[in-house]
Amino acid sequence: MSIPAPKLPQIAPLPDGLTSRTFPLTLGEDGKPDPAGAAFIRTVEHGFYEEWYSDEKLERLQPALAEDNQQCTGVFVDPGFAALEPWGDALEQIGFDAALHPVGTFVDYDKTLNAGGELLPARLVTGVTVNPGFRRRGILKHMMTTALARAVQDEMPLVALTVSEGSIYGRFGFGATTREQRLEVNVTKAGEAFALRTPATGRVLTVDPAELGDVVDATFAQFHQRTRGSVERQAFYRKAATAQWNPEDITSQWRKARTIVHITEEGTIGGYAVFTFTGWDNEPHTMQLRDMVTVDAASRIELWRHLADMDLVGRITQNNAPVDDPLAAALVNPRARKVTAQRDVLWVRILDVVRVLQAREWGADGQFVLELSDPLGICAGSFAITVTSGAARVQPAADAAGPRFRTDVETLGAVYLGDVSVLTMRDAGRISGPEDADWNSLAATFDLPTAPYCATHF
Repeated sequence: MSIPAPKLPQIAPLPDGLTSRTFPLTLGEDGKPDPAGAAFIRTVEHGFYEEWYSDEKLERLQPALAEDNQQCTGVFVDPGFAALEPWGDALEQIGFDAALHPVGTFVDYDKTLNAGGELLPARLVTGVTVNPGFRRRGILKHMMTTALARAVQDEMPLVALTVSEGSIYGRFGFGATTREQRLEVNVTKAGEAFALRTPATGRVLTVDPAELGDVVDATFAQFHQRTRGSVERQAFYRKAATAQWNPEDITSQWRKARTIVHITEEGTIGGYAVFTFTGWDNEPHTMQLRDMVTVDAASRIELWRHLADMDLVGRITQNNAPVDDPLAAALVNPRARKVTAQRDVLWVRILDVVRVLQAREWGADGQFVLELSDPLGICAGSFAITVTSGAARVQPAADAAGPRFRTDVETLGAVYLGDVSVLTMRDAGRISGPEDADWNSLAATFDLPTAPYCATHF
């Protein structure tokens, strides 16, 4: 008996009058965005309530998107069909050009995900919008099932996305698998004062962001290699960290950006941070930490020490801190660090159960059978899992030894990187097992000692 292989999902059809097409973002011979790509990007940003992108902004943005090999899928209104509808004349006269501007958008491209054991290819999904005037016509379901089918055909082990709304993607088998925290850190010398338990090591230097490109690449590569949950970054991050692009207006340089690096005792670069001052009118005077990437916890703490020691600054904020943050335990007074929000970041949709389970980190040796359901039928089946010396072997489940546990692909995605215990999912009714199941043994095998961290948004 063979292991169940990933199956193609049934692609949801579009209703009459709508057609779908997929195309890459390309540049014309003059180096400028082609009309179809420009209209697509403008439609995506319009769907997220952003400003209407200027030609100058598109000329900067589209080459970076093309560098990531982004593929665009748009659902378009058939002009012939629209002409027969009561609203057809209005669409033609005052609407956006239906041949260029889709009513549904979807973007995907390939990067890597650190699964704990190894880096896995991952298809990333972004730019998902549906025009409010064309909802409840199956547009999202068509785009998603088409993309998942293409990912299966391309032998991708998983698909990942970040979401604006948390109630949409579970039905497609995505599970929320990493979280992040928003911090406010009091760095005054009074009240809930900032002080660290350990003496300083190495030296933190203020550096020219324009010269930071190679450091950004090398440091993130090390961070990505050692951080479970990390997703390889897009071209945008390097352009922002080197102040080439202002995140609020990419047509201008990021003149407010300040950058620091930690030099270790051995003379190597241990990490960098990018931050901005929010202005003298804000009380207390605040620095916003925009990005921090380090190769180890020691460099992260030293960068924080430097930020906290800046003159006239009373508060530092960070929107994307890890859940397992060494700063929390390094403070003499833990109340100097306040978590003001916590939210999910990365959602994972597993396609190839064998590859993803054999690539992940494991907590202890163990043996069990996983009976997996999948609403789209991609990876449903029974899998015998044996973990030895931290590595898993996945085999056919017929006559396999060990207890049998049942769950769905959404839940497997949620526990995959170790952000939530299988015991929590059991208590929530999302994993079930035999009456005499040794749940503690399963948790020891499946659960991981630290939370994953994804510092990449897309």
